Amino acid sequence: SGLSGSGKSIALNLLEDAAYYCVDNLPPQLLQPLVDQLGQQGYGKIAVAIDIRGGGIETLPQQLDTLRAQKHDVQFLFLDSKTETLRKRYSETRRRHPLASDERTLSESIAEERVRLARVAELGHHIDTSDLKPNALREWIRQFITANGDGHEPQTLTLSFESFGFKHGVPLNADFVF
Repeated sequence: SGLSGSGKSIALNLLEDAAYYCVDNLPPQLLQPLVDQLGQQGYGKIAVAIDIRGGGIETLPQQLDTLRAQKHDVQFLFLDSKTETLRKRYSETRRRHPLASDERTLSESIAEERVRLARVAELGHHIDTSDLKPNALREWIRQFITANGDGHEPQTLTLSFESFGFKHGVPLNADFVF
């Protein structure tokens, strides 16, 4: 879980690459049925992003306690970021905050989300993504799943080769050009 704009999508993408079955924006009330259904289908590793968008976030602590009582290995990660960083990220992406409205500014929406998620933020491992680049966040998530018994060692290097012509310009996402 975490604040909107704190990097949950980056974390979920990394977990998906690490062979987790991933679900985004799940209402907490559907967590137990999802775990039961996917467990019956043989999925051993499940990652779920639950945040303010799904509603009912106040029931998440109880849902996690129920799963732990059923002997499920539950690891909880909360992503946070400074308000100034979140405002900058929203201005760069031009996306609308889930709590934004005509009567509420972006800063007020972020403050309201912090209040609603205060109890959830205390449930597990907390990462402040304010000063982290996406690759650094990916590495922290990778270390988190390795340290918590996943045992899966994700690939440490991925190479992508792209053919291009200088006539059309150098590829923007290239780290090295030969």
